[in-house]
Amino acid sequence: MAKNFHTDNKAFMLYKDWEDIFQALDSSEEIGELVMALFAYAKRGETPKLSGGAKIAFLMMRAAIERDGIAWEEMCAQRSECGKKGGRPKKSDESGNTDEKAEQTAASADNAEEKPQGINDTAEKAKKADKDIDIDKDKDKDKAIDKEKKKDAGTAKSVVRSFGTHKNIMLTSEQYNELESRCRSVGLSLESYISKLSQWLFTKGRNCTDPYRIISGWLDNDSKRKTAVKPKERQGCDLSWYDDFAMNFDLSKFF
Repeated sequence: MAKNFHTDNKAFMLYKDWEDIFQALDSSEEIGELVMALFAYAKRGETPKLSGGAKIAFLMMRAAIERDGIAWEEMCAQRSECGKKGGRPKKSDESGNTDEKAEQTAASADNAEEKPQGINDTAEKAKKADKDIDIDKDKDKDKAIDKEKKKDAGTAKSVVRSFGTHKNIMLTSEQYNELESRCRSVGLSLESYISKLSQWLFTKGRNCTDPYRIISGWLDNDSKRKTAVKPKERQGCDLSWYDDFAMNFDLSKFF
């Protein structure tokens, strides 16, 4: 029967990077709601109703719990399949016979008084099969750990951090780096935008679900105004050439 990480797995991971997220929440009440929501999802697959920063943090942590759970289910399935096969296939000797056939041939050559030795050989063969199964399990575990490390490296840029004077602006590292690069290219300051939005939210007593979109919009508008081409000033009419022409013009040919 296939394993389900919600009901069969007895544990789930809490990552050290999540400490910043918990610290960014407004109150201990929000932290408590978030923790209970994580247990509800990991144990029963429930998605509680949350709001504000707790909701954003739960969505990110839920994805990590689900990813770990799927990896655990795959590892259990591989172990089960390996157990059904009875470990690795038997090695063949030079004559083409398997180890089992070679042992049977040797046992038939012995007399009846040597039967206890055959029993011992069977026990040794069973131990060897169990050892092979353990080796396969260790390899599967190492593969699962490597797979998990690669996933963690791919999601490192998605860790949410808090910014602003009041720590109420939630941006991922990737979003922050992108906005900072855009500001630097046009000579603007990202920190001024973050401080402006942080102070406004604090004054109004509100939470912002998508600060990246708001700051990106402000940056686009300011960039257009700053890089707009100014119209050329109208040049005056220079008539100095006319003075030279009038003074040197020969009028005798008209008389």
